[in-house]
Amino acid sequence: FALAAAVSTIISPAFGVTSLALAGFADWTNYGAIWLTWWLGDTTGDLLIAPLIILWSIASKRRWNRRDAVEVGILLLLLCVLSEAVFGGWLTISARNYPIGLISGPIVIWMAFRFSQRETATGIFILSAIAIWGTLHGFGPFVGEAENQSLLALQSWTAVLTISAMALSAGMAERGRAEEALRESEAHVSLAANAANLGLWFWNIRDDKLWVTEQWRRLFGFAESEPVSFDRVLQFVHPEDRERTKQLVQQMFEGGGGEYENEYRITRPDGSTRWMAGHGSVELDECGKPAFARGMSRDITLRKQAEDALRESEERFRTVANAAPVMIWMSGTDKACTFFNKGWLDFTGRKLEQELGNGWADGVHREDFDRCHKVYESCFDARQPFTMEYRLRRHDGEYRWILDTGTPRFADDGAFLGYIGSCIDITERKRGEEKFRLVLDAAPNAMIMVDSAGVISFANARAETVFGYSLSELIGHPIETLVPERFRDRHPGYRKSFFSEPSSRAMGAGRDLFGRRKDGSEFPVEVGLNPIHTTEGLSVLASVIDITARKQAELEHQRQNMELARVNRVAVMGELAASLAHEVNNPIGAIVANASAGQRLLAAGKIGTDQLTELLGDIVADGRRAGQVIQGVRNMVRKDAARRALIQIGAIIRELIRIVHADAIEREVKVTDEVDSDAGQVWGDPVQLLQVLLNLTINAFEAMSAVRPNARRIVIRAGRNGNGDILVSVRDSGPGFPSGMVEQLFEPFFSTKSEGTGMGLAISRSIIEAHGGTLSGENCHEGGACFTVCLPQAKEDNSQAA
Repeated sequence: FALAAAVSTIISPAFGVTSLALAGFADWTNYGAIWLTWWLGDTTGDLLIAPLIILWSIASKRRWNRRDAVEVGILLLLLCVLSEAVFGGWLTISARNYPIGLISGPIVIWMAFRFSQRETATGIFILSAIAIWGTLHGFGPFVGEAENQSLLALQSWTAVLTISAMALSAGMAERGRAEEALRESEAHVSLAANAANLGLWFWNIRDDKLWVTEQWRRLFGFAESEPVSFDRVLQFVHPEDRERTKQLVQQMFEGGGGEYENEYRITRPDGSTRWMAGHGSVELDECGKPAFARGMSRDITLRKQAEDALRESEERFRTVANAAPVMIWMSGTDKACTFFNKGWLDFTGRKLEQELGNGWADGVHREDFDRCHKVYESCFDARQPFTMEYRLRRHDGEYRWILDTGTPRFADDGAFLGYIGSCIDITERKRGEEKFRLVLDAAPNAMIMVDSAGVISFANARAETVFGYSLSELIGHPIETLVPERFRDRHPGYRKSFFSEPSSRAMGAGRDLFGRRKDGSEFPVEVGLNPIHTTEGLSVLASVIDITARKQAELEHQRQNMELARVNRVAVMGELAASLAHEVNNPIGAIVANASAGQRLLAAGKIGTDQLTELLGDIVADGRRAGQVIQGVRNMVRKDAARRALIQIGAIIRELIRIVHADAIEREVKVTDEVDSDAGQVWGDPVQLLQVLLNLTINAFEAMSAVRPNARRIVIRAGRNGNGDILVSVRDSGPGFPSGMVEQLFEPFFSTKSEGTGMGLAISRSIIEAHGGTLSGENCHEGGACFTVCLPQAKEDNSQAA
């Protein structure tokens, strides 16, 4: 700034003095003296005024306190007093006393040291103003014989004082800024060190003085005022680590400096032990001897504890893994294997060093390697579990089948760590599976294995024959391919139900199951289901039998049974012929009587419309009753196919009583019924069920032929048992049947009557069993026999697909 003031004012005096000389106001012989005076004045003015304006226009960064204000006030007052004393005429001073003008200099210098440039410039301005005023009025040490001489001396003094004071003030300001920056830097370093739990230290080796931060004292347990030295710090180091630490420092001293790192334990004053990590460097002096050392200390106790825990965990894992009955391996993030347990090494007969990395692959059968490597690579990249089978060479050279299961490993923060896997020898299982496959392939039934997704995984040769598909067309395709289209939508639901509760099931009982051939034709089948656990998961093995021939035989047998039942019904109706004739004759006789009466009344002219209507109504009613009897006979002997329908059991019993009513009167038998109101309904053929009950009732009539008339009773009951099934019983008051002859009664051609055919009860039992029920007989304790029909409650029949 002083150089700028001196240089910038050169032009102005040159123009000014030249103008005065040309105008005749100045003598050319005095040009140099005038120029010097002018230039010196301009320079002094710049030095005084420019800093004052610039510095006061800038906001001060100094934080003033009361003490600073009092101090600067005293200094300014003292400066004014001294300036007045020197330049105000208080003292008689001649030109020989120039040094007396410097009496105010120390005040200005003090202000430069203590305060900023703004306060220094202000003091210089006050001192210069008083000095100029006093010199112009003839006071002060700069008053000379010539006025120009006085001004030159004053300006020179002012310029020198201003330059010195401002330069000193600028230096002090720069020093203050540097100290402030240093303090801020130290604060930042201290803050960062505290945040990182770092203790910083500086050691003056020559003076053996050690400076440490507060954080370092907290880490080591030193009190705030407790002196710190290298020997004192060594006393805090754990005895087992103390000598090693001391030797490390000594090696740094003898080795020509450099950096060092050390991990050691300390014993704090409270008795606790902490792990510390130290890092430092040693600097040498010009003689090559250690002069300074600086560094940091950090508490790593938690890290050491974690490392110890990890080491202990790894040791436990190795112990468990080596004792495991399976082979265990581990790999890192680079896909290379890092661990094999004792089981693996014993199996392969190789050392750990030989297996690490990709060395284990040397034992994999060459036909399996590419496939296994592809599975491993793809699953590893996708971080997905995998299961694969391959052959691994055993220590004796034999290749054994291995089931290898790998699972990705992740850290607590989700970072991928690699894989861990286990292997078991499945050679015997593979051999068993091959034998099982051979057995299935040779089975006479169609054998099909299906997984939980409904995909066929195995089919034997018989399946090809039964369904008309080749093995390649079956394996890998959905099982619904073999299901008729009309059942295909429902079949996945049945399959899911089976896999939710897998158990061996023999399907087909009470149901009609069908399969579908390749040509689209359907055929009846029976299917047995068995859950099978494989390496791929749960599957179901289905045994399928084509029962077309059996169904045809059953239909023929059913036709023959129906014909036999019809013949039986005809025989029964033959036995009831007299009663039926009487049953028909009664309404016919009534019709004839009513018609004759009508004729007589019409001839006599004594019948009215109302009487005629009544006679005709009776004739119609009797005709319908005769028609019902005849229709019943026709139904019993018809040759039609069985017709299933919902039947009220009470209605069947009422029809039975109506049919046997006339015969009961003729045989002097009292027939009563006891039908519960909730007896319910059954699903079946009403003609066949009526045939059974009629056969049982006729048998009861005949069994009581030797019983006195007033003791002949038949009770027909209907109700439900505890399971909800419907029970119908026919009980008589006859002598019963011989003991031990219950089952023989139901055998074909066995009869207790000499004139009987022995087919009635056998046919009746067949009919009831075809309806899903049972027919049984027993002697009653109070006398007589009781035959009971048990039928399931009514429910819709249903057909299902295979």
